[in-house]
Order: sequence, then structure tokens, then C-alpha cells
Amino acid sequence: MIAKIKTRADFGGIVNYANDQKNKKKCTTLLAHEGVCAISNKTIADSFQIQASMRPKVKNPVKHVSLAFSSQDINRFPDNEEGDKLMVEIAKKWMEQMGIRNTQYIIARHHDTKHPHCHLVFNRIDNDGKLISDSNERIRNAKVCRALTKEYGLYFAPKNSKARNKSRLRPYQLRKYNLRSATLDALAVSRSWNDFLGILKSQGIGMRFNHADNSDKIRGISFCQNEYSIAGSKLDRDLSFNSLCVTLGNMTSELIIQPHQAITYGGAGGTNNEQGWRDDKDKDNQRNEPFYKPSKRRR
Repeated sequence: MIAKIKTRADFGGIVNYANDQKNKKKCTTLLAHEGVCAISNKTIADSFQIQASMRPKVKNPVKHVSLAFSSQDINRFPDNEEGDKLMVEIAKKWMEQMGIRNTQYIIARHHDTKHPHCHLVFNRIDNDGKLISDSNERIRNAKVCRALTKEYGLYFAPKNSKARNKSRLRPYQLRKYNLRSATLDALAVSRSWNDFLGILKSQGIGMRFNHADNSDKIRGISFCQNEYSIAGSKLDRDLSFNSLCVTLGNMTSELIIQPHQAITYGGAGGTNNEQGWRDDKDKDNQRNEPFYKPSKRRR
């Protein structure tokens, strides 16, 4: 489940799109509405506009949300009363968890794509004339969608399932994309740290544990390929040190890393011995000296 949110100024055009009863391809069904006169699209838009007039200084009072579900879940949303009811239930729960309450809205389902989806239009000016905040809505939306997908047992797409047009990526984006894809693919088939490290080594990907200043405590992890390095937490949230420990188990009990050692497989820079460890006589110098040649920072 994903939700795409857009902010608009005019209710008329969005209502006509969301509740387009004339387009035979869309076969639009108005599933639910609250606080509007639903005789026609014009009366719906007028209802929205009258309430928005309580806050005339708000230039963009319209929110348009497209709630889309995977084609893998098509059996969960049949074109009947049962499927429509579930879609409305999820849409209302999405609004509730996003803090969208006490306001006008319409929910309309379209049938012009292979994946089930509906369109939600709501008024940012609530019934009491207060403005509904959209602060950090992208971050909150991602969390709510993941939570609802899990709650309703909907399809979770694998991390690397969506192909991207690599030709449109800039060089620094392509390096990050390739490293992220390779590392996530390695993680997907690994059952232990040794499995993970072995696959990374075979692909020329280096890994380093980052320590806190003047301490042997591990505070993070970095990955490197072809002199490009990035922290695991910035590469993907599943590649942060804490997330990897949850997935692969206790790293220290399996690898028994000594304070003066760091894993730097071939291709990651530095020198390493037969076991794949890099030994530094001075552990403080080891922390301060980069294990790769840093690339120029893009301004």
C-alpha cells in the first residue's frame, strides 16, 4: 500500500477527476463522503469551498490522496460491496492515523488500472475552521502505510523488486544505487554475518565497523565499493548496524572482532591478511585514517 499526497488550490478540478462519472474507463464509484452535498461534483466542490472560506488566507486548502494497493492484493478488493467496504475502512484508518479528523472528504474508487486504488479528497480547513497541519506528512505517511500494510496482511514488495531506469541516474546516484542493490541482495540470502561478509567479498564490497571517538564501542557500519563509501544507515535503514544485528544475530559473538581490527575485504582499500582482517599497530591511527580514498563531495 502506498499513498501519494498532493496539495492543490482548486476543489473543482480535483473533485471532477476523483469522481469522474463520465469516463467509462475509470468506472468511478463514490464509496464514501462526509460533510458535502453529493448531488453532483459541483455541489461537492461548492461544499468544500464554502468551508474553506472560513480561512481565506490559506491559498492551498485542497488535499488529494491516491491510495494504491499492490496487484498482488487484487483478490482482497473485489469489485463488490465487500471489496469497497475494506477499501473505505483502510482509507478512513489512514486519515485517522495521519491526524485528519473533523473535516469534509470524499472517497472514490477507480477501475482503470490493474492494481486496486481509490482517490481521497479532503478539506484542510476542518469543521471548526482550524487548519489541518501537513507538517512532515511524507515521513508520517510512509510510517502509516507500512503499519496498515502489516496490520491488514497486504503485500509487501521486496526492496529491490522495482526496476529503475539507470540511464536517468546521475553518477553519484548510480554508485549508491548499485551498492545498495548489491548489499540488500546479499542480505536477503544471508543467515549469518559470515554468510553476509562472504557474499560481499565475492562482489568486491568492503565493510568497516565505525567506532566512537576514544572508544572501542561500535557505533555504526560503512560499506565501500570502487572507492565509494557510505554509512549503512544512509544506504538503507535495513543496513544500519542495529538492523543488521537484528537480522543476522550478535556480530561480536560470531566474528569476535578485536578492538584493533576492522573488516576490509579486497576492493575496499587498505591491506588485509589471509583471514581478511586489517591489522594496525596503532588502533588510534586506525580510527583516524580512512580505509578508502574519499571522493569529492558534491556541492
